[in-house]
Amino acid sequence: MKKSISLLFALILIVACSKDKPDGEASGDYSISGKFVTPNGLDAVSKANVKLFKDDVLVKEAFTDSEGKFTLSELAKDDYELTISKGAFRTSTMVTLADLIDALTLDLDSIPISELPSIAVVTGSWDHIEDVLYNIGLVDPVTQEPLFDIIDGYDVSDRNSNHNHHRENATANRNNPFLQPNVDFGFGDFIESPALLANYDIIFLNCGLNESKTDYSNNLTDYVNNGGLLYATDWAYTYLNDITVGGNQYMSFYDPYKSGSSLSTDAQILNEDLIDWIALNFNIQIPNGTVTIDEFLGGWQVVDTYDQATVLPWLYGPVEYDGISEDKHLAYTFLHGDGGVLYSSFHTENNTTDATTVERLMQYMVFELADMKVPVE
Repeated sequence: MKKSISLLFALILIVACSKDKPDGEASGDYSISGKFVTPNGLDAVSKANVKLFKDDVLVKEAFTDSEGKFTLSELAKDDYELTISKGAFRTSTMVTLADLIDALTLDLDSIPISELPSIAVVTGSWDHIEDVLYNIGLVDPVTQEPLFDIIDGYDVSDRNSNHNHHRENATANRNNPFLQPNVDFGFGDFIESPALLANYDIIFLNCGLNESKTDYSNNLTDYVNNGGLLYATDWAYTYLNDITVGGNQYMSFYDPYKSGSSLSTDAQILNEDLIDWIALNFNIQIPNGTVTIDEFLGGWQVVDTYDQATVLPWLYGPVEYDGISEDKHLAYTFLHGDGGVLYSSFHTENNTTDATTVERLMQYMVFELADMKVPVE
């Protein structure tokens, strides 16, 4: 009887221990490692979701580190599907460990993003986020055309008569001939049409776009509420007044408007991963977690207050505005409905073809914006 009880107890223990292993989890001595990078094959993407499937069953999951690297361990020799995603920026590939003989780790090296979200950029006189998107590889490798739509931010009525007479400053600063408006509608038609807005996963509103269409800002609010992601910088704040209910939700904008006078500040980065990402990947010095932000427009828009319960600030530094000198937060993200918003009081540099520290910050925050809403599989 004692032997039977002992045998029964052992069987129960074996069954119980076996249930501790998740269904489908692989077991073995092998590993897969790699580095997730932007479509240009160069820049690391951190905190991306790495998943390994066997016959459509999830067996391993991890996140990339600040250098875009990951390792999936304790794998058996087999065939797997590997997917890596940062929001709707993603890639998927088949991986086999069956051919490994001596090595225990399959190093996939750099794995670039191959699937992109649908993106619209509305041009502005003072900010060129399209340059950042283009430089990280959102471009057709054969034709060199951008893999996103560019909408004329000053075309608010008759496209044929309004198309190119504006933007003397913007045109002078835009060196890439491919980064001109490439769709057959302008900003006026765009913001007035919920159907057009809904075609895009991410919409970028550059500083210096036409500010006369704020009566249609509710369409942008609905766009975000329904799952869209919205980027707006500096003077494009005027199109956020509807979603913030005039400053009663999320954040309020300082009045007198456009009264920021500082052209540079040493700002503290409030996110440790961002500090690591920019220092490790680009050898940019981050003394005491601070960087120089020197891309303010004379007369930039200051954020007065923000809701700490719903809004995430990214940078904080001493600035001057309306005769006042004090520390202010300078970039923010927040969720609204099924979507999200990124707002920044500063923007990209317009006089160089090389990526600056400020543009690296923008690049990082664009991917964080993209990850605020994970697309439904």
